[in-house]
Amino acid sequence: MEKLSHFGFNFRSLLNKPVKVFFFCICIFIGSLFFNGAIWRIWSLHRDSSKIQDQILNSKTQAKTLDMQIKQAKDPSFIERQAKDKLDMVGKHDLVFVFSE
Repeated sequence: MEKLSHFGFNFRSLLNKPVKVFFFCICIFIGSLFFNGAIWRIWSLHRDSSKIQDQILNSKTQAKTLDMQIKQAKDPSFIERQAKDKLDMVGKHDLVFVFSE
């Protein structure tokens, strides 16, 4: 019983010091953030946010590249050049040489 009254006396003297109570409350608050996982969730959300920002930048770059390719594909000279290169077609005024083996 004597230990319990000694503990109660120390606890009351602690409560009479607001700065110590404040730091004790801060420690309990930070501890509760760690134990319920809030800090881990905030950190993972921040990490995911960084990844998403990088993906957005990559998507914007790809979109610009595709827009440029679409503009090129609408150009008749580009279409003609692709037909000549990939499909082995020739234009009206082109010379064609045929070599026999």
